[in-house]
Amino acid sequence: MISRILLIMLLAVSTQAKVNIVASLTDLADIARQVGGKHVSVVSIARGSQDPHYVEVLPSSMMKVKRADMYLMVGMELDQWAEQIIDGSRNRQLRIVDCSSDIERVNVPTRKVDASMGDIHPNGNPHYWLDPENGKVIARTIASNLKVVDPRHTEEYDNNLKVFIDSIDELEAHWAMTYSSLNGKSVIYYHDTWPYFNRYFGLTATAFIEPKPGIMPTPTHLDHLIHIINDQHIKVIAMEPYFSQQAPAFLSGKTGATIVHMAQSVGAEENTETYQKMLTYNLEVLMKALNSQ
Repeated sequence: MISRILLIMLLAVSTQAKVNIVASLTDLADIARQVGGKHVSVVSIARGSQDPHYVEVLPSSMMKVKRADMYLMVGMELDQWAEQIIDGSRNRQLRIVDCSSDIERVNVPTRKVDASMGDIHPNGNPHYWLDPENGKVIARTIASNLKVVDPRHTEEYDNNLKVFIDSIDELEAHWAMTYSSLNGKSVIYYHDTWPYFNRYFGLTATAFIEPKPGIMPTPTHLDHLIHIINDQHIKVIAMEPYFSQQAPAFLSGKTGATIVHMAQSVGAEENTETYQKMLTYNLEVLMKALNSQ
């Protein structure tokens, strides 16, 4: 009798077990939470305010992955550090999902990449999650893999996916009405993080504070940017939270351009705790800066 009760209890626990998911970035983690709902437990390796190119490989991260059922990678060589974490976890049952697999890539180099070009990604710019249409693609990729790992809850994953996509559709309609004046505006960015965002919302990256990706600005380059900002009447300098404000502050002091801190990932700034809020936050800070001058 006791053994039968124990068996029933074990079966109950097993049927309630959640799918453990580890994601490289907070963006993938949040989308996974929304798609997985109550049937998943999700953590991310990088913080939202952290530079996703450079993440320290820690034993604690390997332990998280050791207990995971699924790992969500950005791919496109952004999170190469994740490969070391996955290898160190020794989790042979882990399902590794490349969330870039169905993404239409931009800025794919047309010639051989070498060190003189800076931190160029040979498979294209990897910051694809900043286009809301790509958020839908990511959600579909996660949902399809969840249904393989946990087929019992296929219907719920499909329903959650629809809710997520509907929420983006509703926001897109709102954004189109509220932020349409951003279309055609020019911005000086610190790093080339925003081509997918710009493509969707109609913004233009006129220049970058980095003369080449990953390269610190020189006095000559900053002087060149001052001329660009003044000649083209650029109003906004946008930067991610992990970069030094020294160069943007210098440029702002010389030109009067407004510095805005944009959230390249979920949780990078206040009020960006979900994927949807992160995108809306960026539109709001850009609109405020452009309308303040």
